[in-house]
Amino acid sequence: MNNRNQLIYQTALLYYEDQKTQTEIAKILQISRPTVAQFLKEAREGGIVQITISPNFSSSSEASKDLLEKYNLQTAIITPTEQSEQQTKANMGKALAAFVEHRAYDLHSIGLGWGTTLHEFVQAANPLPFGHLSIVPLMGGASIESLHLHSNHLCFRLAEKYQATVSYYYAPAIADSPQQKQELMHSSFIKQAHKKALEVDLAIVSIGNPAQSSTYKQLGVVSPEDEKDLLEKAVVGDALATFYDQDGQAVETSLSQRMVGISLEELEMMNEVAILASGKSKARSLFALLQKGCVDHIIIDQEVAEYLLAKEY
Repeated sequence: MNNRNQLIYQTALLYYEDQKTQTEIAKILQISRPTVAQFLKEAREGGIVQITISPNFSSSSEASKDLLEKYNLQTAIITPTEQSEQQTKANMGKALAAFVEHRAYDLHSIGLGWGTTLHEFVQAANPLPFGHLSIVPLMGGASIESLHLHSNHLCFRLAEKYQATVSYYYAPAIADSPQQKQELMHSSFIKQAHKKALEVDLAIVSIGNPAQSSTYKQLGVVSPEDEKDLLEKAVVGDALATFYDQDGQAVETSLSQRMVGISLEELEMMNEVAILASGKSKARSLFALLQKGCVDHIIIDQEVAEYLLAKEY
């Protein structure tokens, strides 16, 4: 067995048998995370790994299994697409709460992004004694506009429900200017908050399509000039403090130059990453990230699932 084949075999064993995350495997084998994702794909294509689907599973379970295999995921939760967008997101919030609460005792820290779907998760979370947990914001959030959507507030509310400790990211989600952002990022308080965010066991991020995102519209932070910039640079998605294109590559925009928080490059290196996405407008955004192999868990609605299963990967 040559060295590459041996690495592929070891990667498959660590992922499927030992339940290691892709980030942990990258550290163990001293290879990059994208290489881990590629090795897992080659392990399936080469017959090293064979995934079977029980005929007794429901169609939703079958779709979840197909997504696990196709995109090298650990978890794929699919919820119904309702007529109401709010109800669709509420379903996802309940599913995420069940997922987190099932795993809570295996975790020490959870990081939260921002947005309407994460708000629904916090609303759905049950009052449980998870005093060992630390809830950590993954980006700034000090604006009084739509306070309930900001990372700091979501973390505070979740920590209350879980009787957990909470930390804060003492900065706005979007600075007034690129210069203000740079000043903030050099602050010792922000450096400490940023370091703590990078070290969470599980990062939970709701991605969006910035041209249509309800979060940005509610915050009122996207000017006509910003919208034009996003369109000209072919932005298809946003995750925390980064906008990205159809290949999942970060794109610098007038808005991202002012956003304060974890970048996409940093998110790729975090221990475990769970992504939330609902609706056709977010399906393309999620596909761009899945191609990079930086996602471990997805909580999506039926529309997104159908798009991902039909898409050539």
